[in-house]
Amino acid sequence: MPIRVAIVDDHRLVREGLAKILAADPEVEVVGEAGRGDETVRLVRACSPDVLLLDIALPDVDGLTVAERVTAACPQVRVLMLSMHAESEYGTAALERGAHGLVGKTASPERLLKAIRTVASGAILPVEGGLSPREREVLALVASGATNEEIADRLGIRPRTVAGHCERLMAKLDVHTRAGLLAHGRRVGLSRADISREAEQD
Repeated sequence: MPIRVAIVDDHRLVREGLAKILAADPEVEVVGEAGRGDETVRLVRACSPDVLLLDIALPDVDGLTVAERVTAACPQVRVLMLSMHAESEYGTAALERGAHGLVGKTASPERLLKAIRTVASGAILPVEGGLSPREREVLALVASGATNEEIADRLGIRPRTVAGHCERLMAKLDVHTRAGLLAHGRRVGLSRADISREAEQD
């Protein structure tokens, strides 16, 4: 069965453009649209989408607030936020409010469709677009529960260097404790498997 998608964006041309992109994929079906945040829960209840594409900057209700309302009222629906801003800026906030990922509006159609499939499958879309490969390695190891000393040993760097990476990660991801960093890494699905894959690519 195709993935059922609903679109909420206050710009009609954006909605029509997204619908056209999605209609070109036989595995995706657009089942509803809305232009206001306050219409979203009603829309979702009426058309029962698998994935809700939700603009983060709606004029009547903040998109993050709408995401929170939708996930509370219809927890089976996967929410994928859309933003004009860099994904790393708002990705963490979107996840914390109940969304399952965020895609920039400048993303390619292929990236958007991949994101839809990812969240529809039950996964959380990683939002670390602004992280370097080394920062992703450190975050994955933090998410696995490794200490700075263990991370340093695994990556062949000094514990002080690991601490510096962790400080930069906290700043980029807007978390303020190591526990928050660990939780964020686990929430977006980073693990030691990511380290293995990156090592194979080097």
